[in-house]
Formats: sequence, structure tokens, C-alpha cells
Amino acid sequence: MKHNISLLLALALSIGGCSLAPNLQIQTPELPAAKGDTNTTEQIVTAEWWKRYQDPSLDALIDEALRNSDDLKLSISNVNTAKALLGLSEAQRYPTLNASASATRQKTSEESLSPMGGMIYNTYGLSATLGYEIDFWGKLKNQENAALSEFTATQAERDTVRITLVSSVAEAYFNLVAIKRQIEITEQSVEAFKEGYEYRLRQHRFGEIDPMTAEQAHTLYANAKLSLEGLKESKSLNENALALLVGRTPKEMGEMGFTTVTELPKPLSIPAGIPSDLLQRRPDIRSAEEMLRAANANIGVAKAAYFPSISLSGNIGLESSELNRLMQNSAGVWGIGPSLNVPLLDFGRIKNQVESTESKKETAQIQYAKSVKNAFKEVYDSLKKIESSNAKITAQEEGIDAYVKLLSLSQIRYDAGYVDYLNVLDAKRGELDAQVNLVGLQVQQLANQITLYKALGGGWQSQAE
Repeated sequence: MKHNISLLLALALSIGGCSLAPNLQIQTPELPAAKGDTNTTEQIVTAEWWKRYQDPSLDALIDEALRNSDDLKLSISNVNTAKALLGLSEAQRYPTLNASASATRQKTSEESLSPMGGMIYNTYGLSATLGYEIDFWGKLKNQENAALSEFTATQAERDTVRITLVSSVAEAYFNLVAIKRQIEITEQSVEAFKEGYEYRLRQHRFGEIDPMTAEQAHTLYANAKLSLEGLKESKSLNENALALLVGRTPKEMGEMGFTTVTELPKPLSIPAGIPSDLLQRRPDIRSAEEMLRAANANIGVAKAAYFPSISLSGNIGLESSELNRLMQNSAGVWGIGPSLNVPLLDFGRIKNQVESTESKKETAQIQYAKSVKNAFKEVYDSLKKIESSNAKITAQEEGIDAYVKLLSLSQIRYDAGYVDYLNVLDAKRGELDAQVNLVGLQVQQLANQITLYKALGGGWQSQAE
């Protein structure tokens, strides 16, 4: 009997089947050729690219965000769920072996025609049952392949969340640095407008100007104070947003007492070009590709329902009416045999299920192509924005140099008595306004660079599984 069960197990494990899933050929849409030194670009996008800014405060905030982010925790939970489902799919390809024990006491009816009527007897039993579905059509294998692809896709989605989180923290941090710097400059500008207003008031008292001119200076001073309050509000809102990203409340963020650098860092060098392995680096592309593979495998699962399913089952055990005779050889029982389930009439259920899976594959193919095209668009857009930012900053710096010279000349002419002090104040205000605009351009340049890192995949390859 043990030999029979062993033979059944060996037979079940040795029988395999074909796959009804279509041959999958992933077609990458036509893409623009890479330009520039792509190897240099590859070297720049490392797993911890933000550390190249050499800012301990930024490093600490990102580390805390990676520990506390609810979005990242949720994506990790999804990975764990997909991993468990993969384990379940793998287990379904192997036989099941169950053991049972029973002890019953029963009485038969005295009113029945059976000669055993009115008898009271005991039944004791021990048994083991083996069951296995032969995967002739590859249904179970395709289910496992689909589960594996979905598991890999959830890992890629987790990496996408991680990249987005890191990029958002870095951008919010640099925005906060920029706002603080703009507040400092605007406070100086407010003082300059105040000084100009007071100067006009003195002129008005001595009858040198009319009231309208004095009120115009007052309006400029009031608008400068309004701009300052707007920046302070932006600072508070940015701090709140940063607190949410790192998993803290605004109150906790204030109590944390974190500090920022006083000046924005210099942008890192970004060579022109697109890395040749962008399709492998981007986690959203990997996710779309794996979901396409899963959809293709599910077609094989659906098509397998057209064909008969064959299962093998066997049992071996002991049965006796007396407990003390249960373990004797004469109490042995066993059975072995196949079962066949053939679909005959389902009113189109299988056909519609197959068409549904084929439609899902078509959707996944379109989504994959869309992800690839979008990835290259994001890279090209980021490179163009960086190029434009560089040009704008150069022009703004030229403007600041011109204001500095104008301020120097105005001071000289004022000291010589050729112009009044208002010319000096106007030049000073112009320079300060230009400085505020320059900070805005610089932080935008950093944001464009962060977007490029995100578009290039953000170094996901070094992420531990």
C-alpha cells in the first residue's frame, strides 16, 4: 500500500503539461536616439544621489521620510501581499496530503430491511489522502507566472514611491532654503522702501513735493511689506508640507528644531544625453512590463478552462470496529484513481473570460508603450528646462551686476551733490529685487535637476529588496 502511494506521488510530480499562454514579444515604441555622453549620465544617477549636495540636514530629513512615510509603508505592504500570493500560486502546483482520524459509535434502524438492523457498533479509523491536479494545459504554471510578474510589479511600484518621496523631500527642503533667503533679502528691501517713504515725507513737509508723490512712495512701502508677509506665509506652508513628507505633524516639526543651510547649493553637473538602459532603470516601466507579462500569462489560465482537468487522488488508512485491532494489517484500506472534469455547456462563460484576459493584455501593452514614451519625454523636458534655467540665471546675474554698478554710480553722484538720495535708494531696491528673482531661478534650477534624477530612475538598482 505504501508502495502504491509512493508511485502515485512520483507520477504526479513527473507529469507536466504545455502552456496555452501566447508567445509574448514586447515591442518597444520607436524612440529618439540618445545624445551626448550617456555613460557620464549613468555615473551621476546613483542610489543616494541627494548626498552629493553634502547637506546633513537634507540627508537626515530623507532618512526620516524613508522610515516614516505612510505611502512607502503601504507600498511595502502591497509587496508583502503579492509575495504571499506568489507563494500560494507556487504551492498549488504540488500535491496535497491530509491526515484524519475518527471514532464513531452508531446504531442502525430496527425498522429497516437490512439484516444489520438494530445493531450498535463502533468504527475507528486512521487515514491519509493525497490529491493532485495534473497541469496538462499549463494553467497552474501560468498562474504562478502571473503571480511572479505581479509580485515584481509591486516591487517596482514600491521603488517608484520611494523615488517620488525622496525627490519631494529634496525639492521641499530647497524651496524652504530659498524662501528663507528671499525673506532676508526682502526684509532689506522693505527697509529701503521705508527709508524712501520717510525721505519723501520729509520732502513733503518742506514743500518740495506734492502729497501724491509722497503717497506713491507710501504705496511702494506697503506693497513691499505685503510681499514680505506672503513669503513668511509660504515659509510656514512649506514647513508643514515638509513635515507631512517626513511623517511628522507641523508641531512635531517645530519641536524637532531642524536647521537648513543658509544658501542654496551649487547645481551638480548634468551632461546632455539619455542613458541607453533607461528602460531598465525606470521602475514604472518595469512595473508596466511585468503587468503585461502577467496579463499574457492570465490568457493561458483562461484558455485552460476549455480543456478537461484531470486530478489524481489516493488514500491509505486503517479501519476497525475494535480499537485494539486498528493497527493490525487486516485493518488496512486503500484506494487510488483519477477523476476527469470536462466542460460541456457554459453559455459562453469561458469564451468571454478569454476575451476579457486578451483585452486586458491589449490594455497592458498600451500602458507599457505609454510609460516608455512618457519616460523619454520627462527626460527631454528636464534637460530642456535645465538648459533654460542656466540661460535665465546667466541673464539675471548680468542684471544684478548692472544694478551693482548703477548703485555705485548713484552713490558717487549723490556724494557729489548731482542727484538726491532717492536715486541711491532706487538702485538699491532694484538690486535687492533682482537678488530675490535670482534665488527663485536658482531653486527652480535645482528642482529641474531633481526632476531629471527622478526621470532617470533615481538609482533604484541599489535598493535592497
